[in-house]
Amino acid sequence: MVEEGDTVYSISKKYGITPEEIYKLNPEARDGINIDQILKVGIVSTEKTGIDTGDKTTVSVPVTEETGRTPVSFRTHKVKKKETLTGIAKAYSVTIDEIKKHNKRLYSEGIRKKDKLRIPVYESVAAGTDEGGTPVGTVSQVTTYVVKPKDTKFGIARKHGITIEELEQLNPEMDPDFPIGMEIKVPTSVFVEYGDVLEEGFELYKIQPKETMFSLVRRLDISSDSLMKMNPYIKDGLKAGMVITIPKQNIKDSLSFDYAEGKTINLERKLFNFKQKKIGVMLPFSLESIDINTRSKTEEYLKRKQSLRVALDFYSGILIAVDSAKTRGISTELSVFDTEKDNNVKGIKEIMVEANFDEMDAVIGPLYQSNVELVTAELKKYDVPVFSPASKKESKLYGNFFQTRPSKELLEDKLISYVEKDSTDKNIIIIVQRGTKHEALKNKLIAKFPNAKIAKIQKGNYLYEVDLARILDAKKPNWVFLESNDVAMISNVIPLLNAKAESHKVTLFTTEKNKAFDNDNIKNEQLSKMHLHYPSIDKEYDVEEMKLPFVERYKKKYGVAPNKFAVRGFDIAYDILMRLGTADDLYHAATFEGTTEYVENKFNYAKKLLGGYYNKASYIIKFDDDLKLTVVE
Repeated sequence: MVEEGDTVYSISKKYGITPEEIYKLNPEARDGINIDQILKVGIVSTEKTGIDTGDKTTVSVPVTEETGRTPVSFRTHKVKKKETLTGIAKAYSVTIDEIKKHNKRLYSEGIRKKDKLRIPVYESVAAGTDEGGTPVGTVSQVTTYVVKPKDTKFGIARKHGITIEELEQLNPEMDPDFPIGMEIKVPTSVFVEYGDVLEEGFELYKIQPKETMFSLVRRLDISSDSLMKMNPYIKDGLKAGMVITIPKQNIKDSLSFDYAEGKTINLERKLFNFKQKKIGVMLPFSLESIDINTRSKTEEYLKRKQSLRVALDFYSGILIAVDSAKTRGISTELSVFDTEKDNNVKGIKEIMVEANFDEMDAVIGPLYQSNVELVTAELKKYDVPVFSPASKKESKLYGNFFQTRPSKELLEDKLISYVEKDSTDKNIIIIVQRGTKHEALKNKLIAKFPNAKIAKIQKGNYLYEVDLARILDAKKPNWVFLESNDVAMISNVIPLLNAKAESHKVTLFTTEKNKAFDNDNIKNEQLSKMHLHYPSIDKEYDVEEMKLPFVERYKKKYGVAPNKFAVRGFDIAYDILMRLGTADDLYHAATFEGTTEYVENKFNYAKKLLGGYYNKASYIIKFDDDLKLTVVE
């Protein structure tokens, strides 16, 4: 049991073993050790080692190779009854540590039947020797280490399982300036390079005096839950001098990716995996509140309950997607669950206990962010992908979270990038609503267009005609950003700009076409005249006029044309089924380079360093002549 003041190095000296042997038996010790933590120290034997040790017993520990290899892809293994991690590693020609590296909970838990493990696939196997030809795992008491560029004292000490103070005790005459090329003594603990001890994209950080959890997570821009998942031993608080694992800033790990939208790919032509797909659907039907015996009351309830109407429409689209996939040879076992209401912790946990979610290929829903986060957390242990159909919020914590709706920030960037590509010789004008809520966007636009002219907005969010006239240019095209959710402001600015459009070339842009733009006081004829451009998650077509198989199938089954929620339900579900038909699992399918596109939505998934997957595919819509909406990008 670890006692106060213990280090891996001091424990190794106490038991007459090397720090390397402790790490081999306790991989989690690489992230640090805690008071009262129980460590395995090996099997004591009196086996001769060929080294003169007198009567002292030695510890016989099998030495495994640390390859430091980089996976080129992954495959999924579903654990069967009586399988062991050793047997699985042998079957796939990988090491146990390589499996644990990509299934982190195995550092603290054993495998269970029906677990889904991510197995790395490697292009080649690294040799099991160091640069000098010495087999990896060779044991000795002390070795010479040459200080390399970017080496630090605590980095070297951490690598060899000792504290900085113990490193200094081993090297009493060490130059305090720590020059490159200096030779120092270190315990022989590992032969792999320092960076290979950690996952790519992470680094070690020493806690500074008076540093708190709050200040650290704010600086790193991650949640405290994420930090504790990487460093379980900090649950009792941070201490000065403690060394923890943190994500490198602006660095991607081997599992993160971010492809440009690129060309559209047709997955229907690539199908090969025709095994039945198991999909869970979790939506707020609120069935317990419906009196199905009274039609009038049911109709009245449907009129009042918007979330139920959305859920039913969305689900109707999913059913058409299942039927459509079946015509392609993809059969689906659909399990449907009623999440009832927002923040329904008790109800959702009861659902999770009753159903066999560990066997599912994916879960669609719930709609509400609090519920979808809860489901994602519960299913993380099974690596079941959870698709959030409506929320704009990303998850920085769960790697099995799929955000299908592009975030507000992504849509902003989409439009700004579109304007930026053709902004030469344009008079850029920025009109932004007053108030702190819009300040960040205003600064973002000014940073991208430093030569832009800023409109003077009066108190009450009004723009005077004389102030607008000062910043318009009669000789150049005027590209105007209008950023507001205030109906009064928009109904004031649009007519002013429209009046000037007769004598000036005015094109209107907004990074968010919110509900204020749809107010009856805003004339679409004026938006059309100025060719309003805005980003959108869907094409915003009139699907009733589209002669698509989905639309015809929907009309035949339900007797009406699908609304935008039904279309979205179809697009999300059909994309999931097509991806499952062209890959071993959705994690593999998410890495396809290119964009999938269906009725009104398209999908191009990216993955951040921490957290899950997000859809970055969206459209730029233009109000064309005669009130026609056109996709321009």
